[in-house]
Amino acid sequence: MRFAYPLLFILLAIISASTWISSLVFADPKDEAITFLTDIKSGKLARTVKHFGGNACRCPAKGGWGSYLIYQSGQEPNLAFMTGHDFEIGKPTSTKMENTKSYLVPWERPEDSAVDVPISFDEKRYAPVFLPLPMAYGKTMTEEEFDKFLQDPDKDSWKGFTLRFRPSIKPGSIAPPTEPLPPEAATEFEALQKNGAKKNDEEKLPPKESTDDAIKEALGSEATEYLHPKEAGAVVRSDGTTIPWQEIEAKLPRLKNSILRLHVVRRGQIKDWTIYHFGLMDPVLVEGAKEIHFTHDRRPS
Repeated sequence: MRFAYPLLFILLAIISASTWISSLVFADPKDEAITFLTDIKSGKLARTVKHFGGNACRCPAKGGWGSYLIYQSGQEPNLAFMTGHDFEIGKPTSTKMENTKSYLVPWERPEDSAVDVPISFDEKRYAPVFLPLPMAYGKTMTEEEFDKFLQDPDKDSWKGFTLRFRPSIKPGSIAPPTEPLPPEAATEFEALQKNGAKKNDEEKLPPKESTDDAIKEALGSEATEYLHPKEAGAVVRSDGTTIPWQEIEAKLPRLKNSILRLHVVRRGQIKDWTIYHFGLMDPVLVEGAKEIHFTHDRRPS
C-alpha cells in the first residue's frame, strides 16, 4: 500500500505528459489560423502579436511584429484594415510545405504549412475601401485623375496593396491603436508611433544617417513619397474646390472577399504553431453594382 500512491502519481504524470505531447504533435495549423484571425477580428492587439514568432530572426523586416497591424509602420503586407473590424472567416484548407532545414532529433523536425482562409466583408457592416496610390499617401488628386483610377483600380494595385485598404477616408481613420498593451508588445507599438517624430529628425541629418535620404539617393526623390502611408489626400475639381470626402468615399471600390494565405510554422513537433508570413490573394472588389476581380495581389513569397 505504501507504494500504491507514488505509483499512481507517476502513472497520472505519465498520462498527463502523453496527453500534452499528443495534443502538440497532432495540433492542426488550421486551428492556429482561425484563432489568429479571430483575434485580428476582435482587435486584441496584444494577443494577435503573440501569434507571430516562427521567423528564424524572431522579427519582421522592421518595427517588430506590431508593424503588421498598423498603418504607420509602412509594412507591406499589412492587416491594419482587418484589425478590430467585422469580417467573415470561411473554412480553411492547408497544404504541407517542404522544409529542408536540418534537425538533431525527430521531435525537433520543423514543419511548414500554407493555410488558405476565405474572408468576406458585408458592406452593411464593414467593407474596406481601396484608395488610389497617391491618395493613400496623402497626395492631392484632380477629379480627372480620380475618375481615371475608378475606370481601372486594378492597374498598379500591387503597389502598397494592403496599405491602400482603409476603413474610411474620414480624417483620423488610420490613427494608431489606443489599447493598453503589455510591456513586450507596447514597446513595439511605441517605437512605430514615434516614427513620424524620428522622420523629422532624420531629415536634419546628413544623407548617410537618414533612411529616407539613402533611398532618395538610390532611387530618386519620388521613391520616398510612398514610404509612409498618410491620411487620405483630397480630390479637387477643375475650379480648385475640394470634393467632400463623403462623396469621394461613396465612389471608391470596396473589398468583398479574398483568400488570406497564412504561412504557418513550428520549429519542432512539440512546439506551438505560429504565423510566419501572410498574403492577400484573389481579391474581389465591388464598385457600385460592378464586381472587379483583381489580377494583381500580394501573395506571400
